[in-house]
Amino acid sequence: MLWWSHLSALGGLNVTALLAVGVTAWLAGGRCWRLALVWCLVFGGAMLVAAASQMAFIGWGVGIRTLSFTGFSGHAARAAAVFPVALFLLVERQPRGVRMAAVAAGSLLAVAVALARIQIGAHSPSEAVSGCLLGLGAAALFLARARAARDCSPRPLLLGLLAATILLPRADPVYAHQWLTAAALTLSGRDRVYLRNDWQPAQGPYVPPCEPSRVRFAVLCT
Repeated sequence: MLWWSHLSALGGLNVTALLAVGVTAWLAGGRCWRLALVWCLVFGGAMLVAAASQMAFIGWGVGIRTLSFTGFSGHAARAAAVFPVALFLLVERQPRGVRMAAVAAGSLLAVAVALARIQIGAHSPSEAVSGCLLGLGAAALFLARARAARDCSPRPLLLGLLAATILLPRADPVYAHQWLTAAALTLSGRDRVYLRNDWQPAQGPYVPPCEPSRVRFAVLCT
């Protein structure tokens, strides 16, 4: 279980967001403005879809009960979007076979993260698989454009950020899911979240997972 938890944490914000920002910063620093914009759009779009799908269930109970689907796995989506892209950019000037191998390695790592989310009970298979496919789709869109820009190789910065993933896979420092919950309840006007077990709102009002002194707006931990 510890090994699965470690793999699962590789999809956390403290790893994937760091890499996503690193890719953006280096592309912009290399004056690859259009490629940086493409990356921001495809990555941000995929994350928006994942977040919206989770909020739709939390606040309104929208999902697919027969598949136990309550939203795309954010961890799986982020890992699938970031790792293939990061590894591709590290070897962007290498022969095509090396680039393809890097993308394959990043994709396999993302699949491992998705599998880990299932193993630790964080997501159902449908949520983990769909999240992984969502992220891989975003990565594919970026890579299709990146092949036409051969002068944006963020080796130094990205290498350091990839090495940091070995040290950082711990629980997310930010309660990302709690923020989604707060947003969903605020937008829906409800005080109870929908639960996967019976597909009905919880019996009692939502209680933020933090000390009362840290609660803001009744639903948000700060």
